[in-house]
Amino acid sequence: MADNEVHLNGQNLAFVEGLYADYLEDPASVPEDWQAWFRAMDGEGVAATELRGPSFPRRSIFAGSGAQSMDVAALQDRLDQLVRAYRVRGHMMADLDPLGLSRPPTPELDYRHYGFTEADLERQFSARTLSAPEEVLTLRDIIARLKQTYCASIGVQFMHIDDREVKDWLQGRMESTLNLRPMSRQQQVRVLTKLTDAEIFEQFVHKKFLGAKRFSLEGGETLIPLVDQALEIAGEQGADEAIIAMAHRGRLNVLANIIGKSPAQIFREFADQDPELHFGGGDVKYHMGYSSDHVTTSGQPLHLSLCFNPSHLEFVDPVLLGRVRAKQDRRGDAERRRVVPILIHGDAAFAGQGIVMETLNLSELAGYRVGGTIHIIVNNQIGFTTPPESARSCAYATDVAKMLQVPIFHVNGEHPEAAAQVIRLAMEFRAAFQKDVIIDMWCYRKFGHNEGDDPAFTQPLMYATIRARQTVREAYLDNLLKLGGVTRDEAEEIAVRRRQVLDEALSQATQRGYALERSSGAGVWSAYVGGPDADVPEAATAVAADRLVRLMEAVTTVPSTFTPHAKIERLLESRREMAAGTRPFDWGGAEALAMATLLDDGVRIRLSGQDSGR
Repeated sequence: MADNEVHLNGQNLAFVEGLYADYLEDPASVPEDWQAWFRAMDGEGVAATELRGPSFPRRSIFAGSGAQSMDVAALQDRLDQLVRAYRVRGHMMADLDPLGLSRPPTPELDYRHYGFTEADLERQFSARTLSAPEEVLTLRDIIARLKQTYCASIGVQFMHIDDREVKDWLQGRMESTLNLRPMSRQQQVRVLTKLTDAEIFEQFVHKKFLGAKRFSLEGGETLIPLVDQALEIAGEQGADEAIIAMAHRGRLNVLANIIGKSPAQIFREFADQDPELHFGGGDVKYHMGYSSDHVTTSGQPLHLSLCFNPSHLEFVDPVLLGRVRAKQDRRGDAERRRVVPILIHGDAAFAGQGIVMETLNLSELAGYRVGGTIHIIVNNQIGFTTPPESARSCAYATDVAKMLQVPIFHVNGEHPEAAAQVIRLAMEFRAAFQKDVIIDMWCYRKFGHNEGDDPAFTQPLMYATIRARQTVREAYLDNLLKLGGVTRDEAEEIAVRRRQVLDEALSQATQRGYALERSSGAGVWSAYVGGPDADVPEAATAVAADRLVRLMEAVTTVPSTFTPHAKIERLLESRREMAAGTRPFDWGGAEALAMATLLDDGVRIRLSGQDSGR
């Protein structure tokens, strides 16, 4: 080996260090060319600054600065394990429950678990593992960033995702912002306004229609600003329609404060007036759907629809997605950006209804894909009277959704700005990857399953805590007052205006000659009557014989560049004979003609199912 020709790198460093350790013990124990090289390192031959390898002082590499270098690498590795633990398990320590339920400690999130001591807290480490603006941070600062990102009011499950690009995208978005982007005063006032709308609507209905079933949203009012933010972002992203489906919990509030249904019409439904609006079905008010036109604050028009829903929880899920897919296909929306589906679930139903899993399973199939659904679980931590520990065998109501390898955001429903962060992340994720997103909004149910139930019979401790709590709006207002973002007079003015709107609507609803609204039957449904009606004539379904012959000849014509299978050729020939009148029609031939006549009339046909391809 010629002098000074050793190039140290990661592959040979351990070998060279071993030789050097032997050299320090006994120089004669290593080959002469290595003796010369080590002497040169010590300055006995060539100056250290001229060497291609590192410059070592004359001491053992297992002590002093050499050991220090190895210790730093080991400590950095332990730090990386700690960072990963927060990404994997941080949600287990997140502050999610508005009722303050304590969660058991997670040892993997304690820095001592990795051999660190209190003395290490001020030691500096490389922060490149984190998506942080600083390159170097103390251990104390790194832990603080991790806690804020993964253990504050937002807990995230995303490390089960195999796609590295997806995980990197999520880490970058969350860790660079500490998972909470600041809101402008205008945005904060909008959130406060939506919370006020939600709270006062429930209080007004409770007072004016005492004892009536309404399936109150109280305790989960953050749903209203959450969905409002989703629509605002959808508009920013170029969508022109959003379709929402949900069960009965909070439906009246969503109809009034998101979809834009007149409160006067809702109040008339409490009095069981205007049955003709129910299309002959006589359905209850908290099953009703509605459609309207909405304009976002950025000026983007959005057509909004809330699907009708039965009492059968979650049965509306595939209906919503089919409706969205049909609209996307009709518009030629191949990128699936113009129509946004939002599914609102209950925690007990999401974990307990098999149709949820079946619907999730369709999300990535070519024939059913809608470009990602925003799933929002209104997690009031109870199903009728059943607590979670008696209702499911997993930690979260959302665990079934891990089958999709999509992010699951758990958020404290008493922190509306955290909810705003989560919905923006969710909407950006959908736009980037065209996949579903799950939002698990932890809240509580202020009253019983319906307003006639007393929940204190079955959950006395839980409801003692609930009765002692501020409302979500009051808690958020207190926070804004501390920040100086709004004054109490401004907040009260928002509330007064909303009460006036509802008072006027109630007065209008009780007047004679109230003008009925019928929005749900607009557009392609404008001719739909619904229910039995003897005055509606039967539709003409007969088709002229010459047209049937022409269509059968068309469906049995094979392109010249295509050679069908022998069995298919025999089938086609039999169909040609049917067209010629030499063979009676069979069921398959009649079915083919039925679909051909529909297509010829410009009616779309969709075939789905396991054998539809054949």
